[in-house]
Amino acid sequence: MNGPAKLTALGHADVNIDVIERHKYRLVLRMSHYLERLHGAAIPDPEMTIEVYLMAETVGVLTYCDCFGSRKVFCPELMAFSPLAKVELNHFLDQWLTKMIADGRHQLKVELA
Repeated sequence: MNGPAKLTALGHADVNIDVIERHKYRLVLRMSHYLERLHGAAIPDPEMTIEVYLMAETVGVLTYCDCFGSRKVFCPELMAFSPLAKVELNHFLDQWLTKMIADGRHQLKVELA
């Protein structure tokens, strides 16, 4: 994946994926699912920043944002790490990814610029 991509499934909203950082053994991705608003443009709900460790084949949430608010696993301003946020957000990510696979979102549709 070298640019923006979408996970698509018939009858379900697309999930957008953008590469934010690319390192030899780690990727940082932004994943967002857009929610249609009654009176305006669609908004990302949820939007997550996720780190992917390629060699270990593991993922973890860094940030989460939805229409109710946002959470961070690590807050650089306060130099604070929240183990509880990490567990809760990783659990949500596990559920979200499991649902996407069940919905049939196995294929990436790469967007050409």
